[in-house]
Amino acid sequence: MKKIIIILLAILTVPAFTFSQIIYSPRIDSVINLVSLPLMTKYVRDLSGDTITNIGGQPYRIISRLWNSQGNSKAAEYIYGKFQSFGLQTRYQIHNPNTMNYPLITNVIAKKTGWKYPNQKIVIGAHYDNMRGGALLTDTIPGADDNASGVAAVIEAARLLASYNLKFTVEFVVFDEEEIGLIGSRAYADSCRAASDTIIGVLNMDMIAWDGNNDGVVRIMTHQFCDILADMLINTYQRYNINLSAVKSFNSGGSDHVAFWERGYFAITSIEPVGDFNPYYHSLGDLIGFFNSNYFLKNSKANLAALMSIGDELFYLISHNPVQSSFDTTQRITYSDIFFGVPVASGAGAPRLYYKTGNGPFHWVNASHINGSGFEFTIPGQPTGTQISYYIAAQDSSGIYLATSPPGGSGVNPPGTTPPPQLYVYHVLSHIAFTSNNQKPISDNQYTRDTIHIPENGIVQDLKLNLNLNHTNDGDILITLLKGSSIANLSQFNGNNGQNYTNTTFHDTASFSITQGTPPFTGYFRPQATFSTFNGTQMQGDWILRIYDMRTGNTGTLLNWSLDIKYSKPVSVKKEETITADKFMLYQNYPNPFNPSTVIRYSISENSNVLLKIYDVLGKEVTTLINEGQSAGTYSVSWNAVSMPAGVYFYRLNANEYTCK
Repeated sequence: MKKIIIILLAILTVPAFTFSQIIYSPRIDSVINLVSLPLMTKYVRDLSGDTITNIGGQPYRIISRLWNSQGNSKAAEYIYGKFQSFGLQTRYQIHNPNTMNYPLITNVIAKKTGWKYPNQKIVIGAHYDNMRGGALLTDTIPGADDNASGVAAVIEAARLLASYNLKFTVEFVVFDEEEIGLIGSRAYADSCRAASDTIIGVLNMDMIAWDGNNDGVVRIMTHQFCDILADMLINTYQRYNINLSAVKSFNSGGSDHVAFWERGYFAITSIEPVGDFNPYYHSLGDLIGFFNSNYFLKNSKANLAALMSIGDELFYLISHNPVQSSFDTTQRITYSDIFFGVPVASGAGAPRLYYKTGNGPFHWVNASHINGSGFEFTIPGQPTGTQISYYIAAQDSSGIYLATSPPGGSGVNPPGTTPPPQLYVYHVLSHIAFTSNNQKPISDNQYTRDTIHIPENGIVQDLKLNLNLNHTNDGDILITLLKGSSIANLSQFNGNNGQNYTNTTFHDTASFSITQGTPPFTGYFRPQATFSTFNGTQMQGDWILRIYDMRTGNTGTLLNWSLDIKYSKPVSVKKEETITADKFMLYQNYPNPFNPSTVIRYSISENSNVLLKIYDVLGKEVTTLINEGQSAGTYSVSWNAVSMPAGVYFYRLNANEYTCK
């Protein structure tokens, strides 16, 4: 395991999946209780050179699994022998990395073919090579935790599933040369991609036996696009009373899961947390004597239970891409995939979509069309300016299992009678256009300002600006749009020696930037600074066009300009009277990832002046959601980012002297 840590707080990415719940199975419970700590301990002792083992009928002590050592190939042979002894179809994957620096890599792969989906597979893996850190001599490099622990768990999973028939094919893969660049996992992932293999998910284990402070925390390295897999594993810890605290670490690198991310496959890694990381890794001190055996056993059980749950479709979830805001006043058709490992209810218990307009009561509809796991719902058309909130609920035929999207709803027979705490929200957008025909002179070394006042109340979703002005040297002028504290430069000293802006339209979706144009700049251009700074802000008020002429000798005239704004009605910030806040708290937004809107909740314990802002990854303020005095309580506010570029954003709450982000 290479200690590479990447930490991001993800607020906005486009695709969205819903939290998945594992269905408890007595069969799985009985199998994971057969996981043998003595056997796994023996595997680790053999691989880490703690004892002499038998490889190919001969005694051998593996003193190192470093990529260029004899022990590396012997470790591969040892693992191959174990897989083969369980009666599994076993093979080596030999790969030449085409470099003089490294030898052939050898992955070891065992396969258990699924009875229902033989051409779709789940991968459980670990890496078997280890690494010498620092200026150490050629003595034993044990690598007990890094990563004989993960390998032992994979071998034990293979032993227990060799006679267990799952719906999906399982491949038990032990990777070579993770420590020097994920070479083995990249070779395996490339071979899967070349063969057009369908991989449902990859459960990787890397360093799962160190718990120095005995707090029972395990880190799940995941990514937004495969977060559903992390949810399944975390839910497995809970469902089978495996008393460890699993926490997510988003976009973290350094282990074999990254090779699968790079090729578009779902993959996660279980590993020790950063704050309690094995201090002996990559050293002579990485010995089995430092293992927390209970922690080692529980991590092995949880990954096996997750593998079996996915392999037998014993989970339930709702996958849904939220409805986007638009001008469409007709009915909206939306699709959801509803996956249950047990029969989905029909009749009065059939899946429902609940919706409401504004702050009105909920109504519901059943699916208008069903195709396998795909459910099509129709939300009735609504007039311009309407806010629609909705959620989806489904239960199994016995009424035991319920899922909602967004998660958190409750109630069965019918499903989802109590809504989740957050809802999907979209708007039927309105459109407004204002023009100023105030002709004003553009004088040397001065600012020229003109104002359009918009009296209507609304939240900006998209903006276009059309401009006509005469000037004898466009390279002299800076053109800026301002609204309150938001500012965007339209054109900054472009078109030197050229004349005029004639029917020039600025819009964020234009194919060319204004910097690529030539006077008189007729047509559509992206402004020099994006208009997204205005998205989500209040439309009502003064919009100011400001022109600065920085040189003498060239003058001009502002002829006219106009604003064309798409907007939604203001989203109410609703105080939840049933909740009393006893502290200041800023909650994770939901959904996350989202497209195009999300809801942010926060609690304040006393009357406060509340300031809630969104920032981009460079720390630039994107918008202000809240800036007002509020009473103690718990609140929620919606941010619609329909015109924002996809990416990562942050939000920060200031309430009196408290700051949360």
